Amino acid sequence: LSHTQPPPLFPIELQNYVSPDKWETRVRAITRIASQYSKPTLERCWMLLSLILTFVAPLVAYYVALHHFNRQEVGQREDQSDQFIWESRLIAFGVMVGLWFVMFLPIAVWKYMGRARMNKMVDGWAKDDIRTASSYVAISTWKVAMPGVFRDGIVLVITCPGPPSTFGHESYLPPYIATPSEAAPSYEVTKRFSSLQGEGKFGEIPLYNDSKDIAV
Repeated sequence: LSHTQPPPLFPIELQNYVSPDKWETRVRAITRIASQYSKPTLERCWMLLSLILTFVAPLVAYYVALHHFNRQEVGQREDQSDQFIWESRLIAFGVMVGLWFVMFLPIAVWKYMGRARMNKMVDGWAKDDIRTASSYVAISTWKVAMPGVFRDGIVLVITCPGPPSTFGHESYLPPYIATPSEAAPSYEVTKRFSSLQGEGKFGEIPLYNDSKDIAV
């Protein structure tokens, strides 16, 4: 989906789960909310500026701090030069971490707010579908993936439950089809039971084809 394009046509596969009017209304609502939290040009410029500052600002802070410590090194012991270097590195690391929070945290929070708002709206649709649907109607599941910094498109995934199989173990049986009360005995069980009662013959005719003692 995209906010710059009209909504796609109603999929024929969803005719048993959602009406065409509801489809168009929901798709327009999805694109409207997603477009409010997606500014591709501004986001990419902001990310590029953040990456540049993340590499440049710590280097500048390191050399500025080191130069400041070197000016104060006059009259100090020579073994303090290593300490000044580590302090300068610590300052550069602090500047880099501070830039991460200042540059990346706002856009991350902004994206999270948009995703939370979208999930809340989709969850509301699911509750409405459950409330308005009858007891024997299957309900589709809607999921929306918001656009990212380097991805402009909106991904909409609709999961529809498949029709129940008539051969399933838990499938519904009409009232005129009764369940079997007891399973029929197998061939081996019947044969063993007959061998206990006799030789397995009725007169001169064997009860089974594999009987070997056929009288001629």
